[in-house]
Amino acid sequence: MELVTPEQMRQMDARAISEGGIPGVVLMENAGRAVTDEILARFGAVRGKNVHIYCGTGNNGGDGFVITRLLHLAGAHVGYSIFGDLARLSSDSKTHYEILLRTGLYPSEPIIGQDFSVDCVLGTGLTGAPRQEQLKAIQLMNATGKPVVAVDIPSGVNGWTGETEGEAVRAWFTVTFAYPKVGLYLPPGADFTGDVVVRNIGFNWKSLLPAISTRLQKTEDIAPLFPRRISEGHKGMYGHVLIVGGSCGMSGAVVMAAEAALRAGAGLVTVAAPACAQPIIAGRLAEVMTIALEDDGEAVVESAWDQLAHAVKSCDVVCLGPGITCNHGAQAFVLRALEELDRPLILDADGLNALADNPHVKPSGKYPWILTPHPGECARLLGVSTSDIQHSRLSSVRRCSAKYHAVTVLKGARTLICDGAGDNLLEDNMPVTFNTTGNPGMATGGAGDTLTGIIGALLARKIPPYPAACAGVYLHGRAGDLAAERVGETGLIAGDIAHAVPYAIRELEGF
Repeated sequence: MELVTPEQMRQMDARAISEGGIPGVVLMENAGRAVTDEILARFGAVRGKNVHIYCGTGNNGGDGFVITRLLHLAGAHVGYSIFGDLARLSSDSKTHYEILLRTGLYPSEPIIGQDFSVDCVLGTGLTGAPRQEQLKAIQLMNATGKPVVAVDIPSGVNGWTGETEGEAVRAWFTVTFAYPKVGLYLPPGADFTGDVVVRNIGFNWKSLLPAISTRLQKTEDIAPLFPRRISEGHKGMYGHVLIVGGSCGMSGAVVMAAEAALRAGAGLVTVAAPACAQPIIAGRLAEVMTIALEDDGEAVVESAWDQLAHAVKSCDVVCLGPGITCNHGAQAFVLRALEELDRPLILDADGLNALADNPHVKPSGKYPWILTPHPGECARLLGVSTSDIQHSRLSSVRRCSAKYHAVTVLKGARTLICDGAGDNLLEDNMPVTFNTTGNPGMATGGAGDTLTGIIGALLARKIPPYPAACAGVYLHGRAGDLAAERVGETGLIAGDIAHAVPYAIRELEGF
């Protein structure tokens, strides 16, 4: 499903009016009716219920005037308040406000004991913090302790970035129009939206849709990549994943990545780790081959790359970095690999730190890289702070992909996947997919390693890098959701995610 920015939606509205011939007051009527229909579907009959509509002076407030009238006609005890200067009412909003006045419905103070309220104060055009009057409305709605229905986007949430400067409405559900807005799916705004409902408002928006580069990932997008296996299939058909990493005291990272790769369907998995850690790894993974690399007693050294180069030729994809450490020798080893590797590469953990210290290194062009940073690692790759990344996750993932000409997976709540590996891509229009699976229980050590292994297994099946990364993130999150259903979020560990991967795949095969 396409995601649009507030500016793209404004352009589409303007074209619907100018080219489609639908007056703005009609679009506003349709929007108010769509919200009212959703309210009736969720709350049932509203006759006799106390409802208050909180309205701003823009088009969002105009939607609120329509909702007020329609809920009044449905028998609700409905009141409405306007927060802002009446002289600033938009033209279409003023039309619907005058209809209310003619109906005998006048603005009033919020009623006590309302059954629910409707947030029509600020739309998607918010930049910065809400003004004093708007903030008052937000605080009043949140203080009711009753459900709040947000129109288009909860007031206080930035429609571009998901940022909340100051307070924002905590909605029970949000009704948005034509297409969901980017800010609804970026944290922290995503935590304020409740359920997001997308409703049409009377126009064929597809005909007006600009070149959209942001998408919300759904099950139906991923399922075609997971056909049932054919009867004559063999392990060679499902690819060979080489996982390179580990160190003394940090052998678990490659173990988790390897197990996840197997659970995600890789035909063969080999782990190359320093000799000091190889026996431990081999003892934990009966189904995995291992290679003992030259080390300094703690981690691999640069010369281990010469030892590994031959093994690389027999694999389909390399996962580099889990548990490899930032030791000087290990980082020199990673740099050699980045410069000489001729296989598809997934770079994670301390492998990303080596890249951050050597930003001149780029993919050869034959095999694009997949980078899987968490916000801190992304900050190092871009030379900014972690808070800078979190304040602008969408632009950050695009900047990282552009800088390294790679597919970037920016991990975290609502993981973002950006394709910067194609030709002639402009940074601002690089495709970005918003993931929809996963839960807070996955904030646990090793979860990122399991993601690396899952993506590696999909890449080994010759799925192109961007679809493989998107599918891997979806599968990882869905496995986390299934694991949380079984053990809860608090006690969830990375091994639970890996064990649940086959069940998530089975869902996709049967979709």
